[in-house]
Amino acid sequence: MASENRTIIVIFVALFVIIAVAFGWWYLGRDSVEEPLETAVAATPTPVLEPTPTLDERLSDRLSGTTLATSDIVIRELVSEISANPKLAAWLVNEDLVRRFVASVDNTASGISPQAHLDFLRPREGFEVDQRRNGVLVIETGSYGRYDVVAQVVSSLDTEGTVTLYRELEPLIDEAYAEIGPANANFPDRLNRAFDLLLAVPVLEGPAQVEQLVVTYAWADDKLEALSGAQRHFLRMGPENVSLIQGKLGELRAALAAE
Repeated sequence: MASENRTIIVIFVALFVIIAVAFGWWYLGRDSVEEPLETAVAATPTPVLEPTPTLDERLSDRLSGTTLATSDIVIRELVSEISANPKLAAWLVNEDLVRRFVASVDNTASGISPQAHLDFLRPREGFEVDQRRNGVLVIETGSYGRYDVVAQVVSSLDTEGTVTLYRELEPLIDEAYAEIGPANANFPDRLNRAFDLLLAVPVLEGPAQVEQLVVTYAWADDKLEALSGAQRHFLRMGPENVSLIQGKLGELRAALAAE
């Protein structure tokens, strides 16, 4: 009986040792496999996300504390630095200047004339045509003069000062665009698109032939009529004004890209 008890004890101890050894190898094996992973995880620090700057943190010292609702007064003061043309100040009597600017650029980029947001693009004088002896209708060159002041004001802008002011206003511009633009869009892309469309407008040479519709006129040249509404409106300013404005747009675009 004692012999049997010793045998049972030996078997029990042997089983215990086997289990212990097996467990030990499993445990050690697990450490050897997982250790590099734990080390790798420890070696890769968790990125700390920087908090999104507030509007006031993004504004320059001159615009600190300014909001879209209070920006008109500040803008009217700053604009005097980029042009001495008195007409520019007269255009800024409207309210919501930043929102108007953003909406105008967005409309232009979409091919829509921005005149709904810019009163100075609605000349008081009427559009006139001249009927030639052969029945052909051409734009009366005097009609182009309705936009001479617009071209003069745009060309008077100090390029460097305008770009500096734009950069200062960019936080407010971004906020205004967030109100009307899709979530995945940004204003600089819309501005570049507007530049593309306006700079692509041809500078006409010679009389501009049109055709009368019911109450309006269309360009006789199908290529011109196929331009967007914004481009056709720009084209109606006349070749000299188009050339003058395009020259300033080219300067502004180059200055923005050079930063």
